[in-house]
Amino acid sequence: MELIDPIMEFGLQLGRESLQVDIDASPHTIANMWGSGTHNHPKFEVHILLSGNCSIDMEGTGYKLRARQAVVVAPGQYHRLELGAGEIERLSMGLTVPNGPLRRAMQAAVEQTSIYVVTDEIMQLCRGVLEESRRLEPFRREMMQAKVSTLVLAILRTMNLQGDVNGLDKEGRRMPSAIDMYFERNLAQNPSAEDLAQQLHMSRRHLNRILQANYGMGFREKLLQARLERAKWLLRHTENSVSVIAGDVGYTYDSAFREAFYRQVGMTPQAYRLNHKKINVQEEAGK
Repeated sequence: MELIDPIMEFGLQLGRESLQVDIDASPHTIANMWGSGTHNHPKFEVHILLSGNCSIDMEGTGYKLRARQAVVVAPGQYHRLELGAGEIERLSMGLTVPNGPLRRAMQAAVEQTSIYVVTDEIMQLCRGVLEESRRLEPFRREMMQAKVSTLVLAILRTMNLQGDVNGLDKEGRRMPSAIDMYFERNLAQNPSAEDLAQQLHMSRRHLNRILQANYGMGFREKLLQARLERAKWLLRHTENSVSVIAGDVGYTYDSAFREAFYRQVGMTPQAYRLNHKKINVQEEAGK
């Protein structure tokens, strides 16, 4: 697998705080490629292990990492990463966080524990970032921005940060689950920002603030992302026709769905389905 641009940088706004996120999505599958000398960084460093195992030494204390675990290294903390036997797949990122409530909350969380068990959501987001990073077509960076923003927020949620970490009130921090549920239940209809704001008993302006803080995007971008992610799931896991799937995710005309899908994914819905089937066949043959 050849990655065109292994290091990509993104800005992320969380309430009143701005983060800089750099993603190193290059695959490391050879044992001596990831080993490193003892070093530190001025930013938070996050390594998410998707498969395989490795070890990390943090200021003299050794930890074993296995698939579906993540390690968060605090700024200035000396550490050394080493691979275990066999191949691994991982995604690494750096988070530059300015002084403020979020940085203090992250520092306090890492002092309690540096190793986290990641959720299915995070695993799926990591693979989505890796998949998108290997694309060449237009809107690659925009799709990466959306996926990386969601991934960072999911990691921060996993860290169980305490305190007013992003300038939102408690109601605002509870909003993501309600927003996700709204999109899940209303894709086939005609979701609108006005309707969602009304259901959440807030103004359009406050809704946009919540969306930007939690997802790094506005309503239209979030709706498009939800529709395409659901469409990809249906293409992978059902035999429904493209026309049926288009209606299921809220498109009145097949042509509009096909155009949106190709513009964002870089292939037609039929090609995406066939490609996924080929991958499954190859994986089964390799077992």
